[in-house]
Amino acid sequence: MRSLFTTGNSCARRGVMLALSAFGLLTALSPTLSAQAAARTFSSAASHPLYDGVARLDPETRTLEARWRLTVPAPPAEQVVLLLNDSLREVQITGADVRAVTRSTQRGLARFEVQLRHRDGARTITLDIAALGALHISDEGINTVRADYVELGLDSFWFPVLEGFPDIVGTVRLVLPSALHVIASGEVTSVRDTTMIRSTVPLPDLAFVASAQLTSTAAGGVSEGTVHVRTHHTTASPALVDAMRGVAVQCAEYLNARYGRPQPLPPVELVLPSRTGPGYARKHYIVVPIGEWQGPADSARVRAASQTGFLCHELAHFWASGADASGADNWVNEGFAEFVAGRAVRTLVGADAWTSTLAQWRARATRAGAVWIPGRTSRPDANASYGSVPWLLAQLETRVGETAMDHLLTRFMTEPWRTSDAVLSLLAEALAIEHVTWFTDALQRPRVGATP
Repeated sequence: MRSLFTTGNSCARRGVMLALSAFGLLTALSPTLSAQAAARTFSSAASHPLYDGVARLDPETRTLEARWRLTVPAPPAEQVVLLLNDSLREVQITGADVRAVTRSTQRGLARFEVQLRHRDGARTITLDIAALGALHISDEGINTVRADYVELGLDSFWFPVLEGFPDIVGTVRLVLPSALHVIASGEVTSVRDTTMIRSTVPLPDLAFVASAQLTSTAAGGVSEGTVHVRTHHTTASPALVDAMRGVAVQCAEYLNARYGRPQPLPPVELVLPSRTGPGYARKHYIVVPIGEWQGPADSARVRAASQTGFLCHELAHFWASGADASGADNWVNEGFAEFVAGRAVRTLVGADAWTSTLAQWRARATRAGAVWIPGRTSRPDANASYGSVPWLLAQLETRVGETAMDHLLTRFMTEPWRTSDAVLSLLAEALAIEHVTWFTDALQRPRVGATP
């Protein structure tokens, strides 16, 4: 594969990395998107960091060569922290806003503290980043780089990730062997060996899957309110693909009908890789591993129905997001998405599935620490966010009734209540004080699932 850098020894390569203008290289490879055009394209998302990059990945050697220009809202502390895959040994971070860069290793990641020059009245800062190395892929089962299959997302840190994992927008031109077809968390346009991924829905990730065997199937109704769902798979059973798409459509339409005004779901991309291990999602981009399962249509429908809660939870994050994912308010994102998904299960699958969901929430809540304590800055544990919060919301629904809960959830999902204090203020506006007091007290108790 062609190299973005000149050949030669390591010192010569570093010289090239220092000398080349990152954005000049981007413009040379893809002249259709200038800095001004990028700014216009994403002006509606000006509060989000804007990425513009080109990355060349050789799956045979896992060698990644990349250049990025990041335009980031000016931080108050005149410092930003970037995280990268630690195997990217040759990294340069430059730009007029950069005063100094310090690299360290933390939890297996390369951590770059970028000290910024002071500029009175600056609203944004710009960083030019060049990186080179052979990606290290952990064995957790999500990220993969093989000659015939590539799957990379946030936790591979293949691109420079801002500490705190804020939602981002932007464009990356991804250079891969031309035989690999790409599906990604953004809009995809491919010409020969270069795929442009354009992310207009703010997400914390630039996730993609690439495979020579990738089969994509578009689906979407023609009636008003129908959400388009596209499936992408390699060797999946057609019956299972159809059944999974059907569940995703049900979830999407259930959520869209309730929370889709004024911001409806975009088309959903459902990826069904033939691997085991964890699934994940980025709002409308959902990955559900299905292994090598093959079977009849009735078994496929049962298998797909078991994923209703997961699919509805992840699609609910299209609205239930925006709280600090690495801080004390993360329960706002996860707990509400989980409860909304559980209510979808109750409607779409039935009472028995709802009873089972309640039991799972309560079991987790029995092992959980406190969800929220005033002044605490650390992130609550997973059992608190995914167990205690939906369990408490279910009890709150029993106290106030389904109609009142419908109204509360509609306001939460469609209005900017994205901190712990804001959610409690919303409850105070919507519910009687005795219910707000009960819920606030319960958030501060550990093991609430053990309470009768």
